[in-house]
Amino acid sequence: MKKVVKFSKQYDTDMFIIKKNFYLNNDKNLLKKLEINSNYKKQKKRNKCQNCEKKIKVNDFQSFGIDYTICRNCSHLNGKYQNSFKFAYELYKGESSKIYSLNYIRDFKKRVQSIYRPKVKFLKHVIKKNFSITDIGSGGGHFLKACELEKIRATGFETSDYLVKVARKFIKKNKIQNIVFEDINQIIEKNESDCISLIGVLEHLIDPNLAIKSFHKSKSNYLYLSVPLFSFSSFLEHANPNVFPRQLGGDHTHLYTKDSLNYLFKKNKLKIIGEWWFGTDFADLHRTLINNFSSKSSNFFQMQYRKFFLDYINDFQKVLDKNQICSEVHMVVKK
Repeated sequence: MKKVVKFSKQYDTDMFIIKKNFYLNNDKNLLKKLEINSNYKKQKKRNKCQNCEKKIKVNDFQSFGIDYTICRNCSHLNGKYQNSFKFAYELYKGESSKIYSLNYIRDFKKRVQSIYRPKVKFLKHVIKKNFSITDIGSGGGHFLKACELEKIRATGFETSDYLVKVARKFIKKNKIQNIVFEDINQIIEKNESDCISLIGVLEHLIDPNLAIKSFHKSKSNYLYLSVPLFSFSSFLEHANPNVFPRQLGGDHTHLYTKDSLNYLFKKNKLKIIGEWWFGTDFADLHRTLINNFSSKSSNFFQMQYRKFFLDYINDFQKVLDKNQICSEVHMVVKK
């Protein structure tokens, strides 16, 4: 099977509308992130890499109050503290989950069409045959709805009670189940679908390596995952402490890189059969600039900003995407 490699994704008007919360509520989002970081710093210190499990000692930089170390063995970015079930429950099943779920209700159809349906089409293009899927961490059910529209049999599992309620407004109730964190690996191992999906999930798990091992034990042949990456956006966030960070922070206690993903798959004898590299690094730069501009800027100034930067945001992003150093990647691996 020849590997499918795809680059970039258009950041259009619909995407700006969907992501408008990041632009309009910077101060509120930043405050919430700092609260999460404060809770994260109460966890036990991490003394080995979350990915390759080699000892880590040196702190390479601090951002938003959190120390980070770049693993010298696999290049994985590690936050100073470990994940824990207690921290996960506070983050994904508490009040913050309820607030987060409200964002999922807004623009549901646009999210499905602009964000999730392209993911399903990419997966279909890679696997090239009929398949069923078990989706772990289904959130508000967007990916499941996209699977339904693309005629793919899909069942989802989600830890947030609130998000399950949101999902059931748009998909059949039996298509998504509420679970606890402790059962995730067992669900992965016992499932009988052709493919398991972990979309924006692996980086949130207590032990990602154990999840990969559970996939190996399962009857599934394919694993589809997407993860945020240590990229230009991370450096941008580090340099702008007044702007809400999407990559760095307590909800992302570690970040993958191209090298650390290759290490993970090689270690577990998995073959990469599909890659889609696309990031939002320059959208993040746009958001950072907007939040740093003076509110007294004239309309003419804003026209010049569009002329010199905003009209070319997708062209700039393609440079990072094609060099595989962007803020996100989607991968399909096979046993």
